[in-house]
Amino acid sequence: MSESTTRPRSPRPPKRRWPLLAGIGLAVIAVLAVAYTALAPAPTPTADSNTGVEFTATTLSGQQVDVPGGKPSVVYFFTVNCGTCGPEAQALAQLQQTTPGANFAAVDLDPNETAEDIRGFLDTNQATDLAYAIDTDGRLLSGYQISQIGVAVVLDATGTEVFRGYKPTTDQIETALTEAGAR
Repeated sequence: MSESTTRPRSPRPPKRRWPLLAGIGLAVIAVLAVAYTALAPAPTPTADSNTGVEFTATTLSGQQVDVPGGKPSVVYFFTVNCGTCGPEAQALAQLQQTTPGANFAAVDLDPNETAEDIRGFLDTNQATDLAYAIDTDGRLLSGYQISQIGVAVVLDATGTEVFRGYKPTTDQIETALTEAGAR
């Protein structure tokens, strides 16, 4: 009797499986990177961190507001197309009414948005008393180290940052303004 030997077949995955797995892996990494960027808190200011970036904003009535301008200041970074920035701008405009010892300015980070776009945004959100500036050259974005819209920065009268927050509450801004000497 002759012995026949049969070799068991080794299970081999099809050759097309590795590109699929690599694609899934890259997609997971991309989703995690986007989630991390969106959920990461805004950087906390370091002691004596002076932005060194002064600018002039303008109200809808044409009044010039220098930031920091020798007063504590709140600078809010937004775009007209930001879906959640309107209520925050409105809250800052209301806070401005009760804080005459501080400057308030909204900075539009989209250089393609016009003054008319911003006026419509401020009007729609009952924030017409806020001064605004358009960061047409990225100087404010870079100088204030802004990585996302919806960030508010509070400066003392010398321009030293005392608070930075992503979508901060009115209470957080009020506390920071007190620390900055506006209240």
